[in-house]
Amino acid sequence: MDDIISCKKLEQARKAAGLAQKDLYKAVNVSRATYHNWIVGKSEPSANQFFTMLDICWQKTKPANGKSEFDDLLNNLMSIGTDEKASN
Repeated sequence: MDDIISCKKLEQARKAAGLAQKDLYKAVNVSRATYHNWIVGKSEPSANQFFTMLDICWQKTKPANGKSEFDDLLNNLMSIGTDEKASN
């Protein structure tokens, strides 16, 4: 994964949300060892697993008034490559 969507950023989001690692790896049905391998860069989660874990962090930290910094990050992630498609 490139730096923009790295699992290290996922780990930062998890900590900011006040969640335990167990909350995330159980949510995507993997072992603690698999989650650890993602965080240290030995392997990568699927896109579905990654976004599921990000969504859990977002739900935990979502402000009552709506849009957050996390929403901006998610929008940036989802727009990666769309500018290239539009220019072709």
